[in-house]
Amino acid sequence: MEGKKGIVLEDILDEAKRKNKTIKEDIIKRAYNYANKKHKDQLRKSGEEYIIHPLNVAYILATLGLDTETICAALLHDVVEDTDGTYEEIEKNFGKEIATLVEGVTKLTNLFKTVEEKKTENYKKMFIAMEKDIRVIILKLADRLHNINTLQYLSRDRQIAISQETIDLYAPIAHKLGMYDLKMKLQDGAFKYLYPEEYNKILMLLEEKIEKNTKLLENTKRKIDCNLKNQRIETITKIETKHIYNIYRKIIEKKIDIDQIKDLFAIKIIANNKQDCYKILGIINNIYHSLPRTFKDYIATPRNNKYQAIHEIMLGEKGVMFEAQICSYRMNKIARYGITNYFSYFENKEKDKNEWIFEKNLEGIHNSLEFENMIENPKEFLGVLKSELLDDEIYIFTPKGEIKVLPKDSTVIDFAYSIHDEIGNHMLSCKINSIEMPVITTLKNGNIVEILTSQEELIPQEEWLELIKTAKAKSRIVKLLDKKEKEVKEKKTIKIVANDRKGLALEISNIFTENKINIESFKTKVEKGKAELEVIVTIDKKKNIINLSEKILRIKDIICIKIL
Repeated sequence: MEGKKGIVLEDILDEAKRKNKTIKEDIIKRAYNYANKKHKDQLRKSGEEYIIHPLNVAYILATLGLDTETICAALLHDVVEDTDGTYEEIEKNFGKEIATLVEGVTKLTNLFKTVEEKKTENYKKMFIAMEKDIRVIILKLADRLHNINTLQYLSRDRQIAISQETIDLYAPIAHKLGMYDLKMKLQDGAFKYLYPEEYNKILMLLEEKIEKNTKLLENTKRKIDCNLKNQRIETITKIETKHIYNIYRKIIEKKIDIDQIKDLFAIKIIANNKQDCYKILGIINNIYHSLPRTFKDYIATPRNNKYQAIHEIMLGEKGVMFEAQICSYRMNKIARYGITNYFSYFENKEKDKNEWIFEKNLEGIHNSLEFENMIENPKEFLGVLKSELLDDEIYIFTPKGEIKVLPKDSTVIDFAYSIHDEIGNHMLSCKINSIEMPVITTLKNGNIVEILTSQEELIPQEEWLELIKTAKAKSRIVKLLDKKEKEVKEKKTIKIVANDRKGLALEISNIFTENKINIESFKTKVEKGKAELEVIVTIDKKKNIINLSEKILRIKDIICIKIL
């Protein structure tokens, strides 16, 4: 999936045809020629011709088996942003589909007050395009991967900004789409520039560990292979190491050193089918001891991004720990390339494709966009979006055994809304593992949660917005709070007639201010010494409007008052 410096158009065409039999060479060639002409005389920060970048992005997409339109869009993706090329020109030459993909990844050029505002608007534009066509984000991920691999030519502040955004946004999206290879390359590439000292230290320690344990791990692998062969089970077996950013996260979050990481090494065993996976598990457990409480069956309970495998940490030759990862060929392909594996299945079901993806993978982004429309604070939106995209997830069970995957530190309120809006809106109380608990309780992985509802609508508290994690729950609570506020307040029009004099309007408005009543409009009309005033206010229904009118009548020169 890597791009390479000396890549040429023929490399893209060869890879594209190898992975996708429907590729149309002539359109891709035309797109290349057009992009090459538009980017002529442009150079990247590295001093290379600019066309090197679109070529590499297109090559990455070709290795993923993407279609003709996406590869063309990759070659053209910077034309609108960086040259005199236009959306209309691309549509005329290459069709609406390719033009729309290019438009989806083109940044806004408007002026913004803050960096957060600019980020928010660009993310919104990209996500809205992504909801219509998921290929937009896959194109953007490939674009970001090549940019990460060429960060050495940028200034230090740009390296940090791009790397942080990659860790916070693009790598988590790759994770949500099940694209493990892409996610790993984005994370390690960004980590290298974000924390260079830590990166180099972990890399050095990892190389030492590999040198020390390789022979023992190979002996373990040979023993497993021999036992599987005796049982006539065909497999591909390979030794893998945890990637650098994951090692760093584990060291920081668990406050341990590299020697205490139990799954630093993995032996991946790829079988023909699901049945063989469970047979292999039994065979390995007869050879090596497993560590207690390390068994995870993601085949029976797949992750939201469709990842499936059996994990268990074992003690191999001379006590060298490794994680056995057992999956089928199909499971392994899905784990590596994620959603792109399903594109051929959805080829003639475009509507179903995007609905399926967003229901199962990226619902959090959709809900974040909805929440953003209800607030005015870009920082708050970015915080909610980051929470939705974090890799850390917890698995919560309903009493019937249905699984809901939520961001880490989610509350019962988040869980209720993940089931259905009406469950959340009519939540009365809850039970966690059969024990009654407050609805703002933070959930832990594996909790069994029962939501008790009533006919009455939930009465939310504004403080809950600081505790709940998911954009969906936040947006629903904001709606309930707005509804609650409208229900307890009403508009009133108050008409006042008085003898006109200096300071009269100020005295009347002071009455409303002292009683904490919001004045929406205040109109005054004076004619022949008489003042007619019309005041429209938003007033709490519990406030006594009669008492208010009596206070106004006590003001000197007031003749009469009428409340409508």
